[in-house]
Amino acid sequence: MRVILGSSSPRRRELLGGLLDEFEVLAPSADEAPSPGEAPEAYAVRMAADKMRSLAPRIEAAGDEALVITCDTVVTIDGAIIGKPAGLDEALEILERLSGRTHRVISGLSIGLCRAGGRISPATGLESSGVSFKPLDRRVMEDYLARIEYMDKAGAYAAQEHGDMIIERIDGSISNVIGFPLRLFYKMLIEAGAGALLLLHRGHGLSAGGSAP
Repeated sequence: MRVILGSSSPRRRELLGGLLDEFEVLAPSADEAPSPGEAPEAYAVRMAADKMRSLAPRIEAAGDEALVITCDTVVTIDGAIIGKPAGLDEALEILERLSGRTHRVISGLSIGLCRAGGRISPATGLESSGVSFKPLDRRVMEDYLARIEYMDKAGAYAAQEHGDMIIERIDGSISNVIGFPLRLFYKMLIEAGAGALLLLHRGHGLSAGGSAP
């Protein structure tokens, strides 16, 4: 069975690579603009499903048996979706908004099984984690941003990159905050009847950075 990750995210490739010895990567194509009034949870689920739909024709045309994985992760506070900053000023504004507060990181995850010669049968789930920031002053924010590539990161931060400088606590899945909810992935994989793929696991446990994967 082909395993296909539909994502351009290096973080997702790294996390899935810790579980599977071999998989393919395809870049999905989906309009990432939120709909008017769309809740962050609905947006994440819709985006994961839209990415799956964008890949389906190529995969179904190949006629092979495949497991397809797509994901979308958003940072949200006060009901708003916090995207990637356009530059340093916006990154500082985002960190100032998150400073001393708890926000959520939400991932929509779609898993689709494609039988040989058939069509993809997808299922989509949701994972949410709470991230509490330390109170941050301007100096700390500037120092932190100087250490990371913040412009490709929703929320202008990455928990796995000097996160101890700004993060006080993470409640829930750590891998979800990084960008791929491993716990949800295993749950959905088993529910989809693809538990045999667990044999591809390298045998070093489910954890990715802590006791809550």
